[in-house]
Amino acid sequence: MNLSGKLRKRQRKKKMLKSYKRLTSSEIFRKWKLKHKDSFMCSFIIMNEKIQFDFYNKNDTMTSFNVDGKISMDENQKIFKKGDLNELKLGDINLTKEKALEIIDKKYPDEKFNRRIIILQNPEKPFWNITLITTSLKLLNIKIDMKGNIISETFEPLTNFMKQAK
Repeated sequence: MNLSGKLRKRQRKKKMLKSYKRLTSSEIFRKWKLKHKDSFMCSFIIMNEKIQFDFYNKNDTMTSFNVDGKISMDENQKIFKKGDLNELKLGDINLTKEKALEIIDKKYPDEKFNRRIIILQNPEKPFWNITLITTSLKLLNIKIDMKGNIISETFEPLTNFMKQAK
């Protein structure tokens, strides 16, 4: 990677860290954290460019903070979890969201994606869990580790998922 590539990578990571810093320095978060000292961040989500940080609470609930414009909070949400949730430390993330999306673009150069849900999570080791919907209503779910390796992927018509949901 050349010098300008390293600089762009740092700037992208800084954007994620800047959003996190904005959250953690907000009054709504500080007041919440005083009451939830044992809670920890377990995921970072971007859904159609809206940023959300999720925190696991010891009572097996989740608190989500939306960091778009005014910071808002959704507390005590029920969660679905398999196994333990681990703390997500943004400083340890070395594969940017943009790099993960580049991996997908190279693998699927002819697809046009118009909706996306991007989740950074850490069940055992951190990885990007990316769900994309194409203009032709196909759904791609792909998980990419911090080394840029694809852990798993499914790519099928959205109607397959609708049939499973019935």
